[in-house]
Amino acid sequence: MPIKNKMMPSVAVLGAALTLPVSAYDFEQISINGFGSVIAAQTLDNDEALYGNDNDLSFQNESRFALQVAAPIGEKFSATAQIMAKGEDEFSPEFEWAYISYQATDNFIVMAGRQRFNLYKYSDYVDVGYAYHWIRPPQGVYSIPFNSGNGLGFLYNTALGDVDFNFTYKFIGEEISDYVPSGTDVTPANFKVTMSHLVNFDFTWNDLNFGANYGLVPELSYDAPGLVLLNAGLQAAGLTDAQRNTIMSDVWVDDEKLNFYGTYIGYDPGDWFLLAEYTYYEFDEANAFADQESFYVSAGVRINQFTVHGTYGMDKNDPSSDVYKRVPAALQASVQSAVSQQVEDSETYSLGVRWEVDTGVALKADYTTYSDDLDKTADADLISAGIDFVF
Repeated sequence: MPIKNKMMPSVAVLGAALTLPVSAYDFEQISINGFGSVIAAQTLDNDEALYGNDNDLSFQNESRFALQVAAPIGEKFSATAQIMAKGEDEFSPEFEWAYISYQATDNFIVMAGRQRFNLYKYSDYVDVGYAYHWIRPPQGVYSIPFNSGNGLGFLYNTALGDVDFNFTYKFIGEEISDYVPSGTDVTPANFKVTMSHLVNFDFTWNDLNFGANYGLVPELSYDAPGLVLLNAGLQAAGLTDAQRNTIMSDVWVDDEKLNFYGTYIGYDPGDWFLLAEYTYYEFDEANAFADQESFYVSAGVRINQFTVHGTYGMDKNDPSSDVYKRVPAALQASVQSAVSQQVEDSETYSLGVRWEVDTGVALKADYTTYSDDLDKTADADLISAGIDFVF
């Protein structure tokens, strides 16, 4: 009873504190927006799989729905939250954005909380299918394991003559305890990115847009299930602890330093457009992940409500470790398999059409063919169709 009596005044004070701002708050200032995509996709052959799709027609894998709420707090602060449900995650809703922002000046904003990793041209709205002409952005370039993280963001924008200039710096990190690489069914495992430095410059001059990105990840870790099994297999093969540790030290993904570089350029006078984007990332030390170089170029024409477009993509992933060359021949295959899982030398061609059927609604269709010179079993042809909308 004494504990209860001591708590009652605190509850009363809290209730009063909540009641005062609610009664004075203008709820008409709250904005609610949303977006979604319903995508159907299927590969053309029974033994093909691409981007999480196989020969069984699916309306779930790439479909998604999101709601975003933004509300001003006082004169300079505001709060923003975005909740998204993705078909690949069984439509389990998760917060993609959850931050408070401070409008320091007309040109400078500070954000704290959950926000986007700014590493690509379409980073801020990569899930908003209505914002771009494809059904999905080129997957070789847009391939980071997650899109959002927690930390601080600083945004500055200004105009210098005819040039609009935007600068973004973010200090954010992320940890997922049950991470599963997109399009796979491997055992969930922990994936962690420590607080990282992300910088983006973006310039727009009339119809020309140019941007450059840099990311420094001090420590990236992934408890890959395949590596855990490999370690157990080496132990079962009779290797000493010293021998096993020598091998595994070159494949464990544990506190790895990563540098990311990216640039993009686009020209869009209205009736047609041309867009290209290039990314490259490399690790400072050897591990099971590959160093990756990716590029795409996309062009299209607009005819009334229709956009017809084509895209070429190139992806080259080189292993950061050659440890398998230094182990006994009998063990080379298993170690090389762990190192080469992400090795790739592929090309992608896509043709698509977009139809603006109504305000905020677009129908799309796409054909994509993928070929990998290093793994012909991964070659696939994919047809997709869907509807994107915003509200």
